[in-house]
Amino acid sequence: MTYNSYFWNPKKGNYQIMQKSVLVAISGGLDSSMTALLLKQKGYNVTGIHFKLYQRGEDLSHHKEVEEICKQLEIPVVTHDLEENFKETVIRYFINEYSLGRTPCPCSFCNVHIKWKYLFDFAQKHNFDFIATGHYVRVLQSDSIWYIQRGIDKAKDQSYFLWNLTQNQIAKTLTPLGDYTKIEIRQIAKENGFAALASKPESMGVCFLQGEDYRKFLENSIKQYEPTQGDIVNENNIVIGKHSGVHNFTIGQKRGVGDLPRGFCVTKILAHKNKLVVGPWDSLFYNTLKLNSCNVNGLAPGTYDELEVMIRGFGKNPQGKCSLTLDAENNAIIRLSNPAWAPMPGQPTVIYKNELLIGGGYLYEAQNT
Repeated sequence: MTYNSYFWNPKKGNYQIMQKSVLVAISGGLDSSMTALLLKQKGYNVTGIHFKLYQRGEDLSHHKEVEEICKQLEIPVVTHDLEENFKETVIRYFINEYSLGRTPCPCSFCNVHIKWKYLFDFAQKHNFDFIATGHYVRVLQSDSIWYIQRGIDKAKDQSYFLWNLTQNQIAKTLTPLGDYTKIEIRQIAKENGFAALASKPESMGVCFLQGEDYRKFLENSIKQYEPTQGDIVNENNIVIGKHSGVHNFTIGQKRGVGDLPRGFCVTKILAHKNKLVVGPWDSLFYNTLKLNSCNVNGLAPGTYDELEVMIRGFGKNPQGKCSLTLDAENNAIIRLSNPAWAPMPGQPTVIYKNELLIGGGYLYEAQNT
């Protein structure tokens, strides 16, 4: 579907197409490049924007690649330097969460506070009709509410990371890749002269870590972060060992904790006391989750049943049915039909109604009720 309108040209005496303009976030990878290509093929007036985020000395050659890709796409591209904003926003959040004993989700935090914020602001300032990204999701309006919808390719669906987008941001967003599988996008790239991009390995993990262990990043890259040694205690508060800093651990972790009894792992992180609590792994099953800073689309405060929940646990991504109780202060209580193992404070818990992303919030406490 192409979003074009028409205007009357008095000189030619007829109606002519007025192309809708779209600002596409271009990273230099396959997905963002094919987003620009598909939108151009649909008749949009496409401009690329490339955000400089966290450099770590890499990027003259990378920015040159972006320019070459946009040249091949025959679209203009602008570069927006957001490195300081990124450091002060995303990386500061990343450090603070670990120092408080929580497990951050920098990708979803970055999406709303950096990527969509500056993409949306730039588009507003320069009168673009739409913004677009290379996410494998779809956008749908229902009963005057805008939703993120899961993408066709379930293995690539990225809706989990977009739970905190605003209605204005979603309404202005185009995501053409949501109607394709990754295999189809690679084939489209090959057919349109982008074979090198089609065979390029996917970037995985947190972008600014670039494969580095996050613990080393915290200790080496951020000089002001100085973890201190503390106690490891059992559930009776008896000291059984020492740890090198709470940032090294997440709920459910066994590795690096020391000589634990069989089947034991980290069950609590008491950052304010600089303590780790360890206990049996099966004590980490919970049926009730408490969330704050919720962003929910189309739901008034109240209780809703038969929703679907997605939780990012320790190496797991369990899903199942739940009920949601939402209050007027953007807090929520989720009651799970099946217990979740090792849900991590600080991680988003995301709610769906069938294929539609309803919203989510940050987990701050897990209980059994």
